[in-house]
Amino acid sequence: MTYPIKKRVLGYILEDKARKNFDKTFFYFEDKKFTYSETNQFANRVANGYLSLGMRKGDKVIVMLPNCAEFVFNWFGCAKLGVVESPINPALLGDVLRHVILITNAKALLIHEDFIDRIKSLQDELTCVEKVIIYSPSGKKPKSELKFPTILFDEFVDQSSEFSAPEEIHYYDPLQIIYTSGTTGPSKGAVLPHHAMYVYAMDTIESFGFKSDDIHFSALPLFHINIRYFTIVPALLNDTTFAMVERFSVKKFWDQVRKYNATNFTLLGAMITFILNQPPSEKDKDNSVRTFQGGPMTTEQAKELHERFNIEEVSLGFFGMTEANWITSILNLQERKTLRAQGKWELLVGMGKENKERYEVKLVDDFDNEVPVGQPGEIICRPTRPFSMMMEYINMPDKTLEAFRNMWFHTGDIAEKGSDGFFYFVDRKKDYMRRRGENVSSYEVEVSINANSKVAESAAVGIKTPEGEDEILIVIRLKEGEFLSPQELYAWCQQRMAKFMIPKYMKIVDKIPKTPTGRSEKYKIRESIDRETLVKIYD
Repeated sequence: MTYPIKKRVLGYILEDKARKNFDKTFFYFEDKKFTYSETNQFANRVANGYLSLGMRKGDKVIVMLPNCAEFVFNWFGCAKLGVVESPINPALLGDVLRHVILITNAKALLIHEDFIDRIKSLQDELTCVEKVIIYSPSGKKPKSELKFPTILFDEFVDQSSEFSAPEEIHYYDPLQIIYTSGTTGPSKGAVLPHHAMYVYAMDTIESFGFKSDDIHFSALPLFHINIRYFTIVPALLNDTTFAMVERFSVKKFWDQVRKYNATNFTLLGAMITFILNQPPSEKDKDNSVRTFQGGPMTTEQAKELHERFNIEEVSLGFFGMTEANWITSILNLQERKTLRAQGKWELLVGMGKENKERYEVKLVDDFDNEVPVGQPGEIICRPTRPFSMMMEYINMPDKTLEAFRNMWFHTGDIAEKGSDGFFYFVDRKKDYMRRRGENVSSYEVEVSINANSKVAESAAVGIKTPEGEDEILIVIRLKEGEFLSPQELYAWCQQRMAKFMIPKYMKIVDKIPKTPTGRSEKYKIRESIDRETLVKIYD
């Protein structure tokens, strides 16, 4: 069912669906299940709770919780009142946590009891905070105290299950603030309106052919946009069910899929590799999954998921980001089937094409001049649908203006456009290296090196030389028990990449710093470089 634009508001949609699907299961969390009506009533109690604390439409709340049912209820409750929810990574602490709370200008915090001491160490600096809601699974009041007025979550939601919003909520009002990964510096909070939530989920339903009897499963964190717009809202709009767990576990994953009879799931980054690295089992095809989307992944990984686990629809087929929804994509389900039949997996796991009814897309040089077909350029875009992408970076006007330079949104990603109309990812702009007069994609270097059977993962970064160009450092995490010499790596690279692409230095590490969504935090790698500890691969 589609809604007219004025009704594309999360709280209204939940209310409407709860009337229609009163006793139907809306979602599972671990061993618990909640109907549409229970979810709506609990969301009303949350909304009344914020109202009782004096919060109103436009006020901000930081949410710092692990995955739990209350996290879902809180999101819907905030949406009903118009309080702007900002879920953050529960691993944050210290300076980064302070930055996020202050730049959000959060009036309230909703935190798990385990995180109280992190707030306590910062509380004198958190001048914007007026209330702290503490989620205590045991229901007991924590021993540690804060200077802020605090209330236990159970007390906070001890409210009426009926709610009437004191102010009208519009499709163009802010729904939430999602923080970017911060791979190149301090995290930026993307302010997303209700309508962006709606069109993202509808595009997902249309592109992947979701059905009204689907059961969507996700093990991704609720502070990330993926589970919300790929799983929760599509289930809501399609009058169906989703299931989620507290955290991803490679050992439990397929048993969880079977437990919920899931027909769809999403994985990101290294999770795909972890799943495929599990020993083959006679139970691999014993699942009800019809569609899988996620990435990034290679064509080989996509084919293995399709064949090994008997998943009909395996693809990424789009390029998007927190700020801007699906910028390019394959929205036609029949086209996906045709490409799969033709064996064109590289397109199914790629970026898709421009969809002019959703976004205008260009590839440009450093001065925003459009580059010719076949030449790499930064992806810039502008939406054709109102309020379908980020409104601003919260309290960062300079970053917002920079992103929307010349009236186009600049993604910071580089791609090429083929004569077939498909876009091909090249690299992040800040990770694009120039060596010996040639441009080098860190992504392409990493793909080649990750193909080595001894390598678990890698990250390529540029080391500046006095001449202003880059020497390439490859940071490698090896598979357990493996050893890789510089000579062996050099021989491997010689067979797979041009000489100017071969890294000059290597470093073996136990861990590559990652964002919660699995991206390598390359600025941290650059900051930690000690040239004297690097191993030279060749002279």
